[in-house]
Amino acid sequence: MKRWVDALARTGYRGAYTLARLYWLVRHPSTEGVFVGVWHAGRVLLLQNSYKHQLSMPGGGMDPGESPEQAGARELHEEVGLRVEASSLRPVFETVGTSENKEDHVRFLELDVDAEPALTIDDREVTWAAFIDLDTALRLPVSPLVRAYLEHARSRRR
Repeated sequence: MKRWVDALARTGYRGAYTLARLYWLVRHPSTEGVFVGVWHAGRVLLLQNSYKHQLSMPGGGMDPGESPEQAGARELHEEVGLRVEASSLRPVFETVGTSENKEDHVRFLELDVDAEPALTIDDREVTWAAFIDLDTALRLPVSPLVRAYLEHARSRRR
């Protein structure tokens, strides 16, 4: 039964994302969001959302009145089950993306962990997550925003 519910939820996510992209195509809104680069031993956490073709990182939009750090901590918990204090996330990079027909202002936060954390994914919004070395990550099909961050991280973290 769970397998069917998960599959139905993934279909819902894909449908909602398709509708959002159509809205963005017509309206070209300006949005604000965050991504969190979680690093362990030179490897970064990447994930696969059920509704996108490219790999991404934990992140999403900011709720009204929410700081980037609060949004990052919330998204880490929602997407991979990782609980962290918002104050443990440090801002490192900002960029603006337009690949989804919107002006997406994104702040990248980072967290370095001493031990690889256990990850919990729901198999609905997120279908896969793993720590990948930076050189391999840059060869994978990652979203343009994540690629910009990884290129920036390569110059800072070596």
